[in-house]
Amino acid sequence: MSTQLNKNLMKNIGWLSLLLCSQQAIADSYIYVTNTTPETVSVNVNHHGTRTLTQGSQWAQEATQIAPYETKRVLRFNRYTGVKSGQTYNFDTVITGGGSSVTLKQSMTGTWSGSDIKHSASSSDFSAPWFNDRNIQRFKTNYAGKAAQTAFKAEYTGGYDDFHYTIHQNTVPEPVASTADEFKVLTYNIYALPLVASKIDSRLEQLPQNLKGYDAILFQETFASGRTAMLAKLAQEYPYQTYIPIGSGFNIYDSGILVASRHPIVKTDHFIYPSCTGIDCFADKGVIYAEILKNGKAYHVTSTHTASFDTDAARDMRQQQFKQIRALVDKQNIPSFDAVLMGGDFNVNKLLWPQDYAQMQINLNGTVPVSTGYTESTFDPRVNKLAGAGLTGGSTVEYLDYVVSSNNHRQPMQARNDVRILRSSADPVFMTWDLSDHFPVMGQFQYNP
Repeated sequence: MSTQLNKNLMKNIGWLSLLLCSQQAIADSYIYVTNTTPETVSVNVNHHGTRTLTQGSQWAQEATQIAPYETKRVLRFNRYTGVKSGQTYNFDTVITGGGSSVTLKQSMTGTWSGSDIKHSASSSDFSAPWFNDRNIQRFKTNYAGKAAQTAFKAEYTGGYDDFHYTIHQNTVPEPVASTADEFKVLTYNIYALPLVASKIDSRLEQLPQNLKGYDAILFQETFASGRTAMLAKLAQEYPYQTYIPIGSGFNIYDSGILVASRHPIVKTDHFIYPSCTGIDCFADKGVIYAEILKNGKAYHVTSTHTASFDTDAARDMRQQQFKQIRALVDKQNIPSFDAVLMGGDFNVNKLLWPQDYAQMQINLNGTVPVSTGYTESTFDPRVNKLAGAGLTGGSTVEYLDYVVSSNNHRQPMQARNDVRILRSSADPVFMTWDLSDHFPVMGQFQYNP
């Protein structure tokens, strides 16, 4: 056989193999499950019907558990090979956690050309009918002792549909701190970054109903025009809002930082960082200060978004910016008996740069409280699609967002930084889930009267 003939034969075999693999993929349906709960759940698949497929080659369970807030492909099954006309093939996937379980159902019927399918779900407190459309279906349930919903839909793939389910524990409003000596402040980089971020308007629309109960909110990356409507809706609960600082010259973006408060804001100030690196120079990054009066007690807060990326230049610049934040605080001549809380997207990944994290606290002359909630990170591409998107942080898991208490002002008797997962299963963000690429962090501070 000639060398050229051999090459052509091998090429044809390669194309044939690729075609067969493609046809196999097109002939499969996949089941995806998103676990929007703080606990790992187990997965168990039961296959039954008038006939069954061959496990391994024609169907397979692909996961036995799903970590908190993770999405996993848990099941695949063939829609053509081994499927007999007129026979039914059922798959029940049981998701169990916290003493609760939900069963995710697909029922396939063989046809002369392949198969038809319908899908459903059930639990101890609901039983959904069967559906054969691609609409989003939602059913209220109680999962692991908390109000939740099971939501699901079929998704067009170009071949046979895939199916996406979520067990979604509802966002619980934060209880309002009624005393003057407790302050709850949320810092949140909301990723409203035009030309880069996706589904900005849809995510902004969902924010106000998920941001209830705090004394104040520190925003970053509030760039998009949709912020006006979002802040107007937010004003129903947080009527006191600062301006968004802007630099003295022309730029693509302003600072994107502001403070929204439940209580009166009696003083504001800001500082635009004079230096920048890389694409950070497209925004007027800086820090905004606000004095908030809660039932006669003063709380002084700052919101900032410091230099991004981990180049040597950016790391050095961040430390200079922390000194500039502290200088802005010191400029206010704040009495030592008042509380000072400095928060924001500090862009210091304590998981990777512990020395930078320590230096950050030195330069701020402040202390980061104990971390609670989702302590893994505040930016996590493993569970957050937006964090894993292009032009964000890539695959690196990062802890970047903090609320820091000043060391030489009123000291809390108890404090924490609680990382929160804010998600929605509303139609426009279904299968995106998260409302930003960052997770918000609540700084909760309790003081002696």
